[in-house]
Amino acid sequence: MSLREFFVLLAICTVWGLHFVVVKTAVGAVPSIFYAAMRMSLVALVMAPFLRWRPGQMGRVLTAGLCLGAANYALLFTGLRHATASASAVAIELYVPFATILSVVFLGEKVGWRRALGVALAFVGVAIIALGRGEARLGFGVGLVALAAFVEACGAILVKRATGFRPHELLAWFAATGSAALWAATWALERGQGAALAASDHLMVFGAVAYSALGASIFAHTAYYWLLQRLPVSQAAVSGLLTTLLAVAFSIALLGEPLTWRFAVGGTIALAGVGLVLLRSAKKAPIIAASAPPAASADMPGPAAGATEPKEEAQEAGRA
Repeated sequence: MSLREFFVLLAICTVWGLHFVVVKTAVGAVPSIFYAAMRMSLVALVMAPFLRWRPGQMGRVLTAGLCLGAANYALLFTGLRHATASASAVAIELYVPFATILSVVFLGEKVGWRRALGVALAFVGVAIIALGRGEARLGFGVGLVALAAFVEACGAILVKRATGFRPHELLAWFAATGSAALWAATWALERGQGAALAASDHLMVFGAVAYSALGASIFAHTAYYWLLQRLPVSQAAVSGLLTTLLAVAFSIALLGEPLTWRFAVGGTIALAGVGLVLLRSAKKAPIIAASAPPAASADMPGPAAGATEPKEEAQEAGRA
């Protein structure tokens, strides 16, 4: 890894790590799905020139878009409203073990005992964080974030076999599909969006939307795709774990979230499990390894280095 590549990787992880703090702050002021709809609408507006209709592929891509551009954000941002940003940053890493399990079930992938152990450790670690006594709200929020990770993994499996799409085209379709679905969801499920927006700090809310859309989605994902073209999967995959560590640090420093023994133990176990899956996947299943960065997420384009089939680019289009 060159010095330039290292600083690009650090910039990406910093942007994604800080994104958890940004979203946590924003959804404290406006309804979470409403915020997600605004964010995805801005992404869709910027990415609209890249929309390409490809006959025979659109059913799978549009369905995946409901997972990777709508349901995941509705769950993730609502989860962030209830859980701490640091706990959410750890819980969203369950995407990796969920993707591993779904790859076994639907794609016939073989998983050895080491990756199976990593999957188990990841779930145990998140459970330790979520199931503390008197932590019902935290547990509920972490559960929603974990469900968001599962939805993202489902979307990645759906679109894995799509052919002919470049990552920026997938991002454009996921943003367009997601924004439409999220606007429908916020009007159906939430109330008082206009009043909340009127009473909020407009600079904070619209600044957060811009950061989410332009920074966490478009800039970071484009830069990550650039990295994936240049680095081995094993090096690019560490960005997920580094992002989580930075998100925890930012949450503690900027939001004053406590670093409890339960979180420290559970987070260490969970990230150790995810790291074990990624290390083994880098050798045996580069798609999962390249999917590491978390979603506060989604829309991350990019194939693993050396994996050139268009279908393998799809999985990254669902992160952040």
